[in-house]
Amino acid sequence: MTSSPAATPPASGDGASESPGWLPRLRDARIRAKLALILVVPVAAVVALSTARLVESGQRAADADRVRSLTALAADVSSVAHEVHRERMAAAFLLDSAAQAPTAYNAQVRLTDERIKAYNTSRDALDDIPAAANDRLRRIDEHLSTLNGTRQQVISNAQVSVSEVVLRYGVIVTDLVGYGEVLGQLAVDPQLADSLRAASAFANAKAAIAEEEAVAFAALASGGRLGDEAFASFIGTLTVQQEALLSFSLTASPTQRALVSSTVTGDAVSLADDVSSQISASVGQPVQVTAGDAAQAIGAVNDLMRWAEIRLEERLIADAARVRADVLRTVLLEAALLLLTLIIAIVLAVVLARSLVRSLTQLREGALSVANHDLPDAVARLRDVRNLAESSVDEVARSVRDPIQVSGRDEVGQVALAFNVVHREAVRIAAEQAALRTSVSAMFLNLARRSQALVDRMIGELDHIERTEEDPKRLAQLFQLDHLATRMRRNDENLLELAGADSTAPRREDALLVDALRAAQSEVELYNRIEFGTVDADISIAANAVNDVVRLLAELLDNATRFSPPTTVVVAEARRIRDYVHVQIEDRGLGINDDQLVALNRRLSEPPAVDVAAFRLMGLAVVGRLAARYNIRVELRHNAEGGTVAHVSLPSTIVVMPQTRESVGARHRPALPAEPSPAAGARPEPAVPALTARAGAATLTEPWAG
Repeated sequence: MTSSPAATPPASGDGASESPGWLPRLRDARIRAKLALILVVPVAAVVALSTARLVESGQRAADADRVRSLTALAADVSSVAHEVHRERMAAAFLLDSAAQAPTAYNAQVRLTDERIKAYNTSRDALDDIPAAANDRLRRIDEHLSTLNGTRQQVISNAQVSVSEVVLRYGVIVTDLVGYGEVLGQLAVDPQLADSLRAASAFANAKAAIAEEEAVAFAALASGGRLGDEAFASFIGTLTVQQEALLSFSLTASPTQRALVSSTVTGDAVSLADDVSSQISASVGQPVQVTAGDAAQAIGAVNDLMRWAEIRLEERLIADAARVRADVLRTVLLEAALLLLTLIIAIVLAVVLARSLVRSLTQLREGALSVANHDLPDAVARLRDVRNLAESSVDEVARSVRDPIQVSGRDEVGQVALAFNVVHREAVRIAAEQAALRTSVSAMFLNLARRSQALVDRMIGELDHIERTEEDPKRLAQLFQLDHLATRMRRNDENLLELAGADSTAPRREDALLVDALRAAQSEVELYNRIEFGTVDADISIAANAVNDVVRLLAELLDNATRFSPPTTVVVAEARRIRDYVHVQIEDRGLGINDDQLVALNRRLSEPPAVDVAAFRLMGLAVVGRLAARYNIRVELRHNAEGGTVAHVSLPSTIVVMPQTRESVGARHRPALPAEPSPAAGARPEPAVPALTARAGAATLTEPWAG
């Protein structure tokens, strides 16, 4: 039940009930209001984008400041790494000489703790540390917390070897040096990022030098001979050192390379290289260099590299501060430019909007006239070919009056001119369509009539020859020619149907549905593959529809036989259902997909105008037109056993039912039992002489069944 509008009170405060109120008011608003609204939206968008840009710039500034702080922290980290290495060497000297007092080692421990304290102070001052850097710092803190245990073992000399102590300290140094690698990934400025990567590579080279010093001392202190394991460790430090220096030379700036070259040079470097060469060449043999001399020579290079590292860090901190200042300056400049641009845009928009309102108001009247009156009236008038009279298409187009008077040369004037051009072209197209439809129909009609006369004469000659021919083989060949001629005439009749002309002589008597099916079978080239199932033999087709029904069924039977395997049969059945007759044509072909089935059924239910597809699917177009003429429903469906089933529903307006019925069951009696297919070489003759006239159509060029 539908309630009365008065019975339902309006809901207050409901957004769904309020929206229909303001939407029409918005649509009916004046141009000035709409332009103002249009202006507000871009301005708001510009403000939002500007804010987002400023926020992004502010984030860049914050990132630059964070990188500066982390770079400053890197100086403390490298200082801790250097002091931890020196503590490692002090511990190695203490363990190598049991009689030596731990004074030097304790002094170095105090110096290391001071550096660690400065590092912790700098780290605690940092906020919002990136995850990668925070993870590295957490690992550094964990390893630094193990220093006290190692120190206790070194002082107490609790059965701990020099190599083991060197290894423990080396793990801590490795984590400390790895902080620089993480820092190079966080820089927002490309040049600063390259400088940080170069500094990290140099720190790795310095760590390799320190590791070389520690490994050499540990190996030589254990007996003066370099074993295989110690030799491998020593060579590994040299390899890491070379790779790090190569990476530094590839990523460092010229200033950084010059700084390192001027610092790490001289006799100390040459002496360290000589010591390294002697150690490398003395594997398994006594080394001519003592552990202390080797540590002193290599340690001197380590100190030089530490001095270069400090200078690199100072320059990096200055570069990070410069990048931060540049980013802040860019943010301020962008904010000023965005504000100035916004002010200029608003002023120009207001000035231009006032001019545009006046032009749009003039254009509105003419556009409404074209859209609502001039163009629809002209197109509707020219759809009728008779309105063309003797005028050509160009004359009709030139006679059209421009509905909008162009008053300017700006975009609004160009739009007005475009409206006039569209109006003329629409009139031209309507005239061309009308002339084209007339020409195509006349062409189809002329060609089909001529071809039909020739085919009729050929069929008559073939019938005469067939009656006098006694040779069975030649008679079979004549029957094949006869069927080909029949298909040619069906093509002509299809063309006449598409041209809108009647192609068959009118009938005066009804015909049984059984005879219509047999007559349709006789029009099919592969008639010997058609079998009939249950057919109600007491149902007739109205005289005015017999020829068209036969042609429609012939098209369906011909299509089913041509697009199904030659070893299968096509079964046709016809039964009465209430007040209409249902005809079913079933084949065992490959079938068609769902999309094609939907498209074909759409063309059958709604026959389109004559176009290229109508000739590509001529049989489909003819079936659709014949079905639409008598309100016949034709539908294609998938066959559960493979193939396609064509369902044809003949309405009561063209079906003649018997006057009496014996019983309800008698309606479905098998008046026409399943018949065997005619033998090859024999042509089936229709049961009623009046239906011997062929009424076929051309075969579809695209299968809709099978």
